[in-house]
Amino acid sequence: MLYKKKFFKFLYSFLKLFVNLKKSFKLTFLLLLDAITILFSIYLVRFIFDNYDFLYIKLLNPVLVISCIFLSIFIFFLTGQYNTLSKYINSSAIFSILTRNFLIIPIFLFFNFFKEANNLELKAYFLFWLINSFLISFSRFALKEANGVFEKLCSNKNNLVAIYGAGAAGAQLANTLTMNANYKVIAFFDDSKILQGRKLYGIPIYSPNKIIKFKDKISQVLFAIPSLDKKKSIKIIKRVQNFEIPILKVPSIEALTKGIEKIDSLRPIEIEDLLGREKVEPSKELLEASIKDKNICISGAAGSIGTELCKQVINHRPKSLIMIDSSETNLYNLEEEISKIQKLSCEIKLFYFLGNVKDTLFLKDIFLNRKIDIVYHAAAYKHVPIIEKNPISGIDNNVFSTLSICQAAEAAHVKKIILISSDKAVRPKNIMGASKRLGELIFQAFTDKINYKNTNSSDKNIPKFSIVRFGNVLNSSGSVVPLFKKQILSGGPLTLTHKEIIRYFMTVPEAAQLVIQATSLSEGGEVFLLDMGNPVKILDLAKQMIRLSGFSVKDKENPNGDIEILVTGLRQGEKLYEELLIDAESHGTEHPLIFKANESYIPYEILIKKISSLENYINNRDTKLVLKLLSDLVPEWRK
Repeated sequence: MLYKKKFFKFLYSFLKLFVNLKKSFKLTFLLLLDAITILFSIYLVRFIFDNYDFLYIKLLNPVLVISCIFLSIFIFFLTGQYNTLSKYINSSAIFSILTRNFLIIPIFLFFNFFKEANNLELKAYFLFWLINSFLISFSRFALKEANGVFEKLCSNKNNLVAIYGAGAAGAQLANTLTMNANYKVIAFFDDSKILQGRKLYGIPIYSPNKIIKFKDKISQVLFAIPSLDKKKSIKIIKRVQNFEIPILKVPSIEALTKGIEKIDSLRPIEIEDLLGREKVEPSKELLEASIKDKNICISGAAGSIGTELCKQVINHRPKSLIMIDSSETNLYNLEEEISKIQKLSCEIKLFYFLGNVKDTLFLKDIFLNRKIDIVYHAAAYKHVPIIEKNPISGIDNNVFSTLSICQAAEAAHVKKIILISSDKAVRPKNIMGASKRLGELIFQAFTDKINYKNTNSSDKNIPKFSIVRFGNVLNSSGSVVPLFKKQILSGGPLTLTHKEIIRYFMTVPEAAQLVIQATSLSEGGEVFLLDMGNPVKILDLAKQMIRLSGFSVKDKENPNGDIEILVTGLRQGEKLYEELLIDAESHGTEHPLIFKANESYIPYEILIKKISSLENYINNRDTKLVLKLLSDLVPEWRK
């Protein structure tokens, strides 16, 4: 045992000395190594062709030998033999070495080096080429392995990991990780029975049923099947999660093929990976029909939905994009973010306006001067508890910003105006939802007004007011996901209002894309509903997020867990579940995830008088009358 320790200590010291040598010393070492290899190859050939007689080697001319070695090294130098880093050498280097060794054969032929090799000089030259090529290749790969040994000896973070997926991506990942001293792949897991029991790069491939045996041996599982559909991916990820082993995943096929990310750009599993449905690719025709070569305006542009709408709009080449927001800080941050994705060659005109969208003259001036074609109205207060405590401010903003948008758009002859609404507007239980529902009624009333004014008109360019209604958007400012993430970072507990509460979720990019595509389908007056996928129990969401963060749930079954989930009770105005339809049936459209309905509304002449009264009550700060009138206009809501 003592000798073994001394050997490894000596090996470590030698490798450390070599690795830390300067470039010039390393080059000198390789030159000497190749010179010795060539000399050894010469003597080995002479030995073989002279009936294994060691005495014959005394007859070699030292000047001739030194000349051939010197010229050979010179050829190696000219052809780039010493440009390759030994640490990253691969099998393709063998071909280069074979070629370079072939180029030095003319030197030996010129000196007629093997003229006395029993008249078999051609065979001798061929044998020299093979032996020398083999020895030089061997020396390079030996240096590569020695470098790997040194890195492993030096590394204090040599994580033992397993790869789930023994296909092309898994093989590529394992090959890449061999260059990284921080990881050592000790196992593959794959569902294919054909692959189970075999080896990849010398690493055994196991059935996923064997994961439990590696629970205490590996620090992570790397999920490397980027082409797998979402449903199957979720099943595998949850299977690994059951063993409480951290899991990372490789980038998507799209990111890999476009060169955006590399195979070893591993990232944690996000909650978005476990929610929703199979991705439906957006219709390029619908997107371009809504955006390309048009002047687009977005209110509330610096919010979570507004920001994503801005990004999606820019991707489809509008003539100009006008962004309006009332927050100076948020508008500044938006400009910074948009500038990062805006290419220098892009000819899109960008305008940032700081102002209140309740100001009709402000909006009308923008719509007329910028010749706006389409408006996306995303400006709204949407935090339920805040608006419950500040009802007048919430109603004033959500209702009268919508009214101003409609009035300015009508005056400026904007072609299409889209209201970004919420499922909380359906049979609302809170003031925020009721204010959003009143905003929808305003849009429907303006459709009624426009249709009445243009009953006998054949003009197809009259303004079209439409509503897009959807549920919770992951990581938006009002979503529960950012709250849970913050609570997990602080060590918990996670606060849940009710164990049975459920919600529908959609990613921000998907929501923005569907809103834009719905614009192309707009004919005025309809409510577009976005398919939100399957409902998600928020309790399950909380548990998933805790596990994804590498912690365990603390409950009765696991009192020694890391993070507790605390049930606080339903907040005022909060519903157990949300809906998307009020009193109509939805119908499909040409997009599989977009449906439309025509719901009942209040005629413009009646509604506008009520809105005028609401404005007076708000100006007088009469909360009681404001809420009473709101409940009259939205009878599904009662204060």
